[in-house]
Amino acid sequence: MKRRALLAGLAAAGLVATLSGCTLANAITPPIETQLYPTKADAQASSATIAIPSWVPDDAQMIRIKENSETGEAIMQFGDPAPEAIGGPCDASIAGNEPPLDDTWWPQALDTSALTCQDGWHISFMYGSQYFAWKP
Repeated sequence: MKRRALLAGLAAAGLVATLSGCTLANAITPPIETQLYPTKADAQASSATIAIPSWVPDDAQMIRIKENSETGEAIMQFGDPAPEAIGGPCDASIAGNEPPLDDTWWPQALDTSALTCQDGWHISFMYGSQYFAWKP
């Protein structure tokens, strides 16, 4: 009987050690942060907690960004009242990368027929004046 109790205690201690620390904390509260910036100026203010890429147009509005602070993976959406081309052709080796995160504001399907890339980001222009971008 004592032997079973000892084995059960060792197993429980091993389980606690396995589930403790960053692994458990990240499982309960993943290192994901979301921000909504009304303008690019707001996204560049000292109070901004997630940096946006420099290629985001100066007149961008309603910038939504979600980022995994551990991996750098991110998704972003913004509007542009005067849309312009951003980025260039994607390298074939990364063209098939899928968005790494999801959110209620992220579309269920993306038009990737005119996908461009810039500084590690994939950029899709959709819905009139909306851009959707992701960084795998």
